Amino acid sequence: MISNHPLEENNHNWIDIAQLVISILVFFLSLLWTGVMALAAFGQITLAYPGAAAGEPGAFVGLALTGFVVQVIALTSGITTIQKLIGHTYTYRPTNEWAVIVSIVVFGFVFALAWLAGFAPQAVKSAALAVLSIPGIAIPVYWLLRFGARDWWWRNPKRGYGLTTFSFGISVPFIILLEVLIAAVILLMLAIGVSGNPRFLEWLSSIRNNPSWLQADPTRLFGEVEAFISLPSILGWLLVVIAGIMPLVEELFKTLGVWVIQPRRPSPAESFTAGLISGGGFALIEGLLSVNSIQVGLIQFADWVGLIVGRFGGSLLHILTGGIIGLAIGNFWQTRKIGSLLFAYLASWILHAAWNTLAVFGGINPLIQSSYEQPIWPYIGMAILFIGMVYIYHRLIKKTHSSDVITTFPLVRKVSL
Repeated sequence: MISNHPLEENNHNWIDIAQLVISILVFFLSLLWTGVMALAAFGQITLAYPGAAAGEPGAFVGLALTGFVVQVIALTSGITTIQKLIGHTYTYRPTNEWAVIVSIVVFGFVFALAWLAGFAPQAVKSAALAVLSIPGIAIPVYWLLRFGARDWWWRNPKRGYGLTTFSFGISVPFIILLEVLIAAVILLMLAIGVSGNPRFLEWLSSIRNNPSWLQADPTRLFGEVEAFISLPSILGWLLVVIAGIMPLVEELFKTLGVWVIQPRRPSPAESFTAGLISGGGFALIEGLLSVNSIQVGLIQFADWVGLIVGRFGGSLLHILTGGIIGLAIGNFWQTRKIGSLLFAYLASWILHAAWNTLAVFGGINPLIQSSYEQPIWPYIGMAILFIGMVYIYHRLIKKTHSSDVITTFPLVRKVSL
C-alpha cells in the first residue's frame, strides 16, 4: 500500500544530488563489470595471465549476476532519489508478510535445484550453482535486514537503497583498496624476512618459470602452502592480517554511510537501521564475491550447502556489528559522549576478530597437521558465537523498536528520543 503523505525530512538537497550521482556512477560501472564478466563466461575474452588456465565459466556467470544485483539496487536508488527531488517521494508500507513467505519458498527451491545440479555435467553444474548462489546469499541478508529494520525501511526506502548503493560504490571499494595496500606492505615485509630461505627461493623460481602449476597441480600447491604456513612467523602474520587488521578496517569504514546522513538528524533508531543496512550491503557483496572465488563446479552439493550456510553466519556478523556501530553513532549525535561510540567500535572489532580467528583455524589447521584431519573445535566455537550473535541481535532489535528509549550496546545506558 502507498501512503499519500510525503516524507518529512530536513531539506538538504545536496545529499540527494550526491546520492543520485553515486547511484548513476555505480549503475554504469556495474553495467560495465557485468558486460566484461558475461563476455568472459562465454569465452569471448580471456581474463587470465599468460600461461595460466582460464577461470571457470561458472565463476564469471556468478560475477556477472553480482554486477546485475548491484545495478538493480543502484537503479532503484536513483529512481527514488529523482522522486524525492521532484517532490513525489512516498512511504511504502507492506500490508502483509507475503514477501517473506515467498522468499522462504524460493530459498527452499534454490537448495532443491542445487541438489539436482549435482547430477548435471560439470559445465552445467558450475553455471547452475553460480546462479543459485546469488539468491542463496541474498535471501538470508534480506531476512536479517527485514527482521532488524522492521518498518523503518519502509518509512524511507530512498535512504535504504541509497545506503546500500553507497556501500557498494564507496565503502566496499575503499575497504578493499585499504586492505590490499596493507596486505602488500605485510607481504613485502614477509618476503624480505624469508628471502634467504632456499625453499622459498626454489618456490618463487617455479612460479616464475611455470605459473600455471599453481592451478594445474593443487596437491603440490597445498604442499607448498603447508610448508610456509607451518612456520610460526607466517602463521602469526596470517592471524594478524585476517583476524586483526581486516576486521578493524571493515568495522571502521563499512558504516561510512551512517555518518553521511548526519545532516538529516536521524534518531538513534534510524541510525541503528542505517548501520544494519550498511552492514547488509557489505555482507552481500562479500558473500557473493567469496562464493564466486571458488570453483563451485568442482565441489559437491554438501560442500555448497556448507558454503551458503557459513555465509549466513558472516552476514549476521556484518549486519549485527553495523547495527551496533550505527546505534552508537546515533547516540553520539545526541549526547556528544564519545566513550560509548569507541566502545561500540571496540566491541564490534573484538566480535569480528573472534569469528575470523575461528574461521582461520578451521581452514588452515588441516594444512599444519600431518593427518590432514578436519578439526572440530573451531566450528564448535563458531556455533557458540553464532548463537550469541543471534541473542544480541534479537535483544538489540527488541530494545530499539519496542519502546520510546534507545539502549546503546551493551544494553545498559538509555537515551530518550
